[in-house]
Amino acid sequence: MGSKNNEHNVDEIVAEVSERGYCFVPSVISPEKADEARIALERLLAAEATDEIRAAKTQRVGGIAYKHPIFAELLAHPLIVSIWQNYLDDDAVICSTWSANTAYPGFDQYGWHPDYPYWWINQPWPLEQVCGQTIWLLDDFTEENGGTGFMPGSHLKGHPPPKAWNDEWPADAQILTGRRGGALVFHGAMWHTARPNRTAKARSALLGMYTRPFFLTQEDMLAQLAKVEDPSELVRQLMGAKRHQPGIIGG
Repeated sequence: MGSKNNEHNVDEIVAEVSERGYCFVPSVISPEKADEARIALERLLAAEATDEIRAAKTQRVGGIAYKHPIFAELLAHPLIVSIWQNYLDDDAVICSTWSANTAYPGFDQYGWHPDYPYWWINQPWPLEQVCGQTIWLLDDFTEENGGTGFMPGSHLKGHPPPKAWNDEWPADAQILTGRRGGALVFHGAMWHTARPNRTAKARSALLGMYTRPFFLTQEDMLAQLAKVEDPSELVRQLMGAKRHQPGIIGG
């Protein structure tokens, strides 16, 4: 596995994730490509919006791999896949969940948490690499529009964040800011939270969790694969086509 992917050094990115819990990778795709993905997402947002979603001022879109070709393309982006293959030390990594999330103006509901599957793992959590999360920026992220909040180094704590953090902002926490087309890659156990959107425009991101092939995925990715038009071999692998499927032994 090569240590470089175009202008990005995969070994350095993985080292940062291991040490700090995260690494922001700028210019994974061009701003124009991010705009293309955001426009495709906006059509889905409009088609799937409900009164409940409008009231909550946040919207999650699932099944994006089969809803537009650009999302299947980004799921299998060579740099992102290379990062997680390297970090998880497994060329056969799979995608646990792949969706989009939008915070509309006025969104202010958030809470500190790690990601799946740490919700179900006994504490103290293992320090071995279990999974890695990717946040793709489809809009420029700022402190004002709800850039993700996160706590560096928290992936080594071995337990969830304090509940009191939901009522106050920790002094050492950071807020993700960056230009669209970049991506934040981070350890699945790192404590993070959504932030309020205090602007007049929506802020959208794609969320992709990658894990080793023997872990139970958060979503039924294999069922979604059946709806993807002409998937590549890598997309098929990432969505579970090549992982072991339970069978019946004997008669």
